[in-house]
Amino acid sequence: MDSDSDSYEKPDGNHPRDTVGPAVLIFSTRSVFAEAETSTPLYQVNSDIRSISNKDSSVAFERVEDVPEVDGITARTPGKRHLFYLAHPVNARYRTDIPARYYITSAVSEAVGNIRLEISVARLQRTSFKAMLSAKKTASDNPLFNEGTHEVLLFDIQPNWKFGRNCYEWSDLNGEQVAVEEKENDRYKLSVTTSTSQELRDALVATWLLRLWYDTAESKQARREFFESMAAPEAYKESMDPYMPRQCIMI
Repeated sequence: MDSDSDSYEKPDGNHPRDTVGPAVLIFSTRSVFAEAETSTPLYQVNSDIRSISNKDSSVAFERVEDVPEVDGITARTPGKRHLFYLAHPVNARYRTDIPARYYITSAVSEAVGNIRLEISVARLQRTSFKAMLSAKKTASDNPLFNEGTHEVLLFDIQPNWKFGRNCYEWSDLNGEQVAVEEKENDRYKLSVTTSTSQELRDALVATWLLRLWYDTAESKQARREFFESMAAPEAYKESMDPYMPRQCIMI
C-alpha cells in the first residue's frame, strides 16, 4: 500500500489507546452500541437511515467519546466528535453532476479521507460493494475524490452465504477479513474480527451505516414511493431545476 494510506493502516505506537480491539457492534435506530454494553452508544447519526420516509441527502456521523472520571464521578455527559457526512444526493441514480450515488466525506482533517461506494450486482441478484478511499480528502475539497492510482481500496464487501443469507464479509486491500456483517430479523450486527486503529474503526462503522442506507434507499418500497411521488403534479415543478446547492451534496 502506498504512503497515502500509512496513517490509517498503522496505529501510532506512541498512542496505544488509538488501537481498538475486535468487537461486536449493534445498530439500532440512530446509534451503534457494543453488544455487551447497550446503555451508552459508541457512534450516532442524526437521522434514521433505516427509515424509508427519511429524505435527507446528508447525515452527520459522530463518535461518542468517553469523559474521564474525577474522584469516581463523571464530570459531564459523554461528548460527541463529528467525523463524517454520509451522503446520498437526491435522485442520485439519475444524475451526472455528482461523483457518486453513496459516499462519505470527512468533517475533520484527521479522519481517513473521503470514501465512495462502488456498487455491482453479484450472482443471484446479491449486491457487492467496494469502499474506495481518497486519503486525507475532506468535505471542503474540490474534487471530493482522487482518480486512478491515487484512490485506494479500503474495504471489499462481498455477500457470503457461508455466514448466512443476509451476511456480508468485509475484507481489506490484502484480502484479510476485517468484519462480518449480519442481519437477524431487524437486528443489524457487525462483528469486527481484527484490531484496527481508531480512525480506521471510525471509517469501518461509517461505511457500514452507508451500506445499510443503500439497502433502505434502494429497496422495492422506496423505489415505488419515489416513482409515485414523481407522478404527482407538484413533482413536475421541482424537476425543472436539475441542480441542488453544492452544500446539499457534500456539506
